[in-house]
Amino acid sequence: MPASAQDRLVKGMLSHYPFILKNFRAYFGNLWRRKVLRTTIVTPYSGVFYATHKCNLDCSYCTQKNPEVFSDELDTASTLRIFENIRKDVDTLLITGGECLMRPDIEELVRAAKQDIGFRSVLVVTNGVLLHKRRSILEHLNGLIVSLDAVTHDASEPMSKSAQIPRVLDNLQLAKSVMRPDSITLSCVLDLWNLSEAERILELCRQNGFQFSVQSSQNNGKYPNFQFLEDPRYQAFVEKLIDMRKRQEVRINGTPKLLSTLLRFEEFKCYPTMFPRVYPNGDVFYPCEVLRKIAGNILEEGSIAACFRRGRKLYGETPQCKNNCFLFGNVMSSYYVEDFWGVAADTVRRH
Repeated sequence: MPASAQDRLVKGMLSHYPFILKNFRAYFGNLWRRKVLRTTIVTPYSGVFYATHKCNLDCSYCTQKNPEVFSDELDTASTLRIFENIRKDVDTLLITGGECLMRPDIEELVRAAKQDIGFRSVLVVTNGVLLHKRRSILEHLNGLIVSLDAVTHDASEPMSKSAQIPRVLDNLQLAKSVMRPDSITLSCVLDLWNLSEAERILELCRQNGFQFSVQSSQNNGKYPNFQFLEDPRYQAFVEKLIDMRKRQEVRINGTPKLLSTLLRFEEFKCYPTMFPRVYPNGDVFYPCEVLRKIAGNILEEGSIAACFRRGRKLYGETPQCKNNCFLFGNVMSSYYVEDFWGVAADTVRRH
């Protein structure tokens, strides 16, 4: 990027303080780590907490249906101590599952994370079915991510998302009445069976001002399905999505380059420690959940950083996997570290 363009970019980014300040700190910290310390363990950006392994649905592509590593949920007080230790390293907390709204104390956890522990941003990932029963979380959230793979109602499989569409659509309008529409994201797992449904979800986002997020379903939750690339309908959808993103017709998560890498299974370098994953009992994975290696327990070690130091002693540097997991967060970590200025410029343009 030319120096003059970079100067204009910096001026634009300053108008988005303090979010931009956080990004600058992470960028230069990671530059120091990679170039000077020669380590691939990058600065954590956002903590991911798995509130529960339980779920009220049975989606075929779910990576949490039969996890190889289980952990028990702790009581509310112990879980809040986990949050306090996560907060030492990051100011953003994403709560997921399983279906996190199945936890009886989820409303208290979300409220305390935002109001008492002081996370700058608290986000929840949910299938949306129980949202009307946990509506008090909405006023404490910075972002709501609703996983949706169809908008056509199909009651033939009661445990599928399609069977719950009427309830989820009602709950999305409930959320919209409390939260800004652009703080609500519809996350679609793309497969060959739901390409037309993904089009409808995209249109739903356009009509309501929601964000659209997408990734392809993975074989065994780990590997891309390269057969997708041989399907002309899949290729056409990806091309259309990237074109819409370039023209900003719909709010779509990810830069055009990121979307191409994510959906066309192009090579990327993963930095999994950017989004440390913490299980219900406080276990912290190193370097990522897919490799099933535990760095330590955050209640015992005291922080994510301490867990990662222990993980590095046990397992060494983060490996460069030959078969990358094409999950949105993994690909985003690559662009955030390797193409920071491109991501920053895109962020400023979108705002």
